[in-house]
Formats: sequence, C-alpha cells, structure tokens
Amino acid sequence: MTEYEIVRETMSLCPECLTQIPAQFYIDPSNNWVMLRKTCPDHGEFKDKISIDADEYKWQMKFTEDIGSTTGESISTKPCEVSSGIRKSKKGCPYDCGICENHKSAPCICLIDVTNRCNLACPICFANASAKGYVVEPSFDEIVRIMKHFRSMKPTPAVLLQFAGGEPTLRDDLPDITRVGKELGFIDIMVSTNGIRIAKSIDYLQQLKDAGLDTVYLQFDATDAPEIWKKVRGVNLWPIKKKAVENIRKVGGITLMLVPVIAKGVNDSQVGPIMDFARENKDICGGIVFQPVSLCGRISFEELMDLRYTTSDLKADINKATNNMITKFYPIATSSKFTALLAWFDDVPNWSTTSHHDCGFATIGILNKQNEWEPIENFVDVEGLLKWSNKVFDMVQSRKVPKPTGLLGSLNLADYGSIAETVGNFIDDMTNLGYRQLMKAYFFAGLIRYIKIKKVMDSTFAKALSQLILAPNMRTAGNFLLTGNMLVSAMHFQDAYNFDLNRIKSCLVHYGIIDPDDHSKVMEIPFCAMNTVHRSRLELAHVKKGLQAEKPEVIMDRAEKLIATIDK
Repeated sequence: MTEYEIVRETMSLCPECLTQIPAQFYIDPSNNWVMLRKTCPDHGEFKDKISIDADEYKWQMKFTEDIGSTTGESISTKPCEVSSGIRKSKKGCPYDCGICENHKSAPCICLIDVTNRCNLACPICFANASAKGYVVEPSFDEIVRIMKHFRSMKPTPAVLLQFAGGEPTLRDDLPDITRVGKELGFIDIMVSTNGIRIAKSIDYLQQLKDAGLDTVYLQFDATDAPEIWKKVRGVNLWPIKKKAVENIRKVGGITLMLVPVIAKGVNDSQVGPIMDFARENKDICGGIVFQPVSLCGRISFEELMDLRYTTSDLKADINKATNNMITKFYPIATSSKFTALLAWFDDVPNWSTTSHHDCGFATIGILNKQNEWEPIENFVDVEGLLKWSNKVFDMVQSRKVPKPTGLLGSLNLADYGSIAETVGNFIDDMTNLGYRQLMKAYFFAGLIRYIKIKKVMDSTFAKALSQLILAPNMRTAGNFLLTGNMLVSAMHFQDAYNFDLNRIKSCLVHYGIIDPDDHSKVMEIPFCAMNTVHRSRLELAHVKKGLQAEKPEVIMDRAEKLIATIDK
C-alpha cells in the first residue's frame, strides 16, 4: 500500500448529499500533486486535485504562518458584533451561515446580488442566473439596509462594496444605490459586469462614475477568439469587451479589473493573450483577477481531473506566456498587516486580508522599459517588506514610538525601562495626527532597505514607487497599479468537490441578504457557502411574485443583435 504524506486535515462536504465529512490533503508521490480525499458513509470516496506543485503548496502554508497574521489581537479575526447578532450554530458549519459563531474573520467586502436577472445565459455561471425561471431582486430600501448593516459592524466595518448578480447593470437605479454606498463610507465600490450595458451606453457608465463607482470588474474570459467565447458565454462577446474598455477609458477615473473564469481545455489557452491585453491597456487596467472555474453537478473522478484547473496550473500558464513573471504566488493573507497599516495611514477603518492561505494568491507583475513582464522580486525584497510592515503595524497597535536616535533603530523608547513612564505621557499627549506622521516617517525610513534602488531607478515606475514610499496610503497604492505595475491574482472559489470548512470560516467576502425568516435582519453568507449550500434556498424564499425570468434563448437572441450593432 502506497504511503502518502498528509499535509493537513479539515472538514469538507459530500458532493452528493452535502453532509459534513472529514477530509485530508495529501501528496501523491506519483506526480507530486496535492490531492484532497474524503469518504461519505452513503456515497463513497471522492478525490480532487488541489495543486500540481506540492513543494509550492507547502511553502505557501508555511509562509502564511511565518509572515501573514491570521490570528491575534492586532487584527480583528473574531466575528463582528453586529446589531442583529450572530447566529448560534445548531447544525454545524456551513449550514448555519448568517454568520454563525464559528466564523473567524470580519468581512472586507460586502457583496450584494442586486438582481438575478441577466442579459446573457452563460454555460458557466456560479449563480446560475437566468436559467431558473424566476426573478430575485431586492428593493432599493433592502439594499440600503444591507449596506448599512455592513457599515455598522463592530469593531471593524466592511470597507469594500461590490455589486453582482445576475447582471447588476440591468438595474436603472444602480447609480442611486452606488451614491448611497459612497455616502455610507465604503472606500471602494465595484461592479461585476459582463460589460454589455456599459458598452451600449457610455451615459449610464458616466452616471455610475458620477455616483462614486471606483472599479469595473469586467468578465473577460478571452480576447479575439469567437469559438471560445461561444463555449463559455454562448455568444462572441469580444466586440462588447473592446467597446466597454473604450468607454471606461473615455469616462476616466475608473479602474478596470479583468476577471477571467478559466476552464481547463476550454480557455486556458487564453491566459497569455489576456495578459497581453492587460499590458496594452495598462493606463486604465489595475490588474487581473483570474478565477479557476467552480465545477457544479455530478462529475466522475475522470471528468473532474479533465476539467479541474487550479491556481498552480494558472501560475504555470502565466509563466509560460510571460517568461516566468511569477517567482512566487503569495497567499493574500500574508499582506494582512500591510493592508491594515495602509488603512491606518489613511485614517480609514482598520481592515485587513486575514483569509485562509488557500483562498487567494497574488503578485505584482512589473512592465519594464521594453514593455516586458518582470517579477516584482527583481525590484523589491517582498518578504523583507512584509516583515517590516508587520513590525511597524505591531508598534502602531501597541502605540510604541521609534528609538529617538535614528529612525532605522529597531528598538523603541518603551524598551528603555527607566523612561517608560515619560514615553507613556508623551504618547498620551501626542495627537493622533502627529503620531501617524511619525510612524509614516519611520515606515519610510525602513522601507528603503527593501527596495533595489539601482534597478528601480532604471525602471518605468520609479515615480509611482517614490509616491507610495513618501505617502504610503490606499490612494498611492492604487496609483502604483496604474503605472506599468499590474496586480495579477487568483481567487479559486470552492465547489462541493474541493470544499474546505477552514476556508469558509475565514472568508472575507460575504453576501448580504435579507433574512427570509425575519425581514428586519441582514444575513452574511460567506461566498463559497452561498454558492455551494445556501443559494437555492435563500433565492426561493425571496422570489418576486408575479415576475418570470426571460427564456435563455430570448436573452441570447437579443445579445446577438446588440453585438452585431456594436461590431459595425
């Protein structure tokens, strides 16, 4: 019998009956893949591929533990104390989401499905929009109540807001909803869209911009490849995508994020062309958020292996297309204290990316003077920078001040014992603004050590990097990504086959939905739990009486006619 190295253990779900069952992550020595296996008493054993690179997978786990802060007092990782209360877990995770007492992380993103109506009928759609025959669409007042709920969370309110669906731009009142979101204090408002309406109407896009829209998350599964578009979306959307991008550039002031869903053997050949498109539009494109497809329905193990596309597959394909741009794909959780520190510098609510290490990965691709991709490690000691950010953030949380003789000193005044009382009085008397400026200067002085100055000065982004160093905050971080630097990330949403309850418990992206059992309350449903476990039940409870969704063939016929007019 073959001996397998067990990497870690968790609880998962049976893909057949969704019963909670134990699962193991292990390394298959025949190919060095990380696999997940689990056995349901009623439906037998299931296996799935998690990574094609076991060494990198183990490094990502260790790196998150060493660098990222996913536990501890300094960053909020406890369920938020909200006015509607936290649900007591009765059935166990993930059946009591709302959220329940087992959840570990406060959400960064409030995600609202503002409608399940759609102007497409895509073969791949985790929301299965338009195919259900019924309409689910919260009212304006209900959406406002959801937004207020997320902004009232204690101790850490959600700071990012994303509208999804269905197709959110089918709502004529989306600009009004956006305006309220901005007034409530969300610092970045995003819309996830297929781009059809913003391609058709630049006036509608301008209304969204004027209302406070910051970012367009544009569905972007291919470039000029009509047959691939027809496979993944049922119709060739390339003319729509080009027009949408053109309108975003014309309106100005909106960041474009490309969001490709990648399915193995379907459009994985488009990873390179998508990277090229982002490079060609670097003036408005802040990055790419790749989403390996989630697999729904009953699938045999052989079919699963043919279809499963992991973030490790993605890294290999990106490197093949960019001459090895990705040295390391960093778990998003490792930037938790860095994001929290930038938020503190900006004097905005303390939020951070305390997700599970398997949830998402990112790096920054640098475009050099020859407009070729280079790894960020050629310019910056990433690990050193993260460690330095963690140290400064910990000092901020404990209100420590740097050693007075030289900002680069690693000690702080409170270490000197005899003057501890004086230090305490000094901090008490110091204004928050003064302390914030002091720590910005300290952070800058230490940050220089991790920048490869000679390499940076010979690059296209020296000015943007200097602005980030001299004024470290969320705005300069955003500008940094629009000057030849590209956020390249992956978010592999779960399905019933690779479901990991540890990931669910640390989810940072929560759907907001009115509680069907008590309309005065708002429920928070972790993203993957919503789409794997809760969506059908909750949508059926909120069906709009008397409204019937259009038939998919009617929707697609209309889309074809619109594309024909735009293509001309």
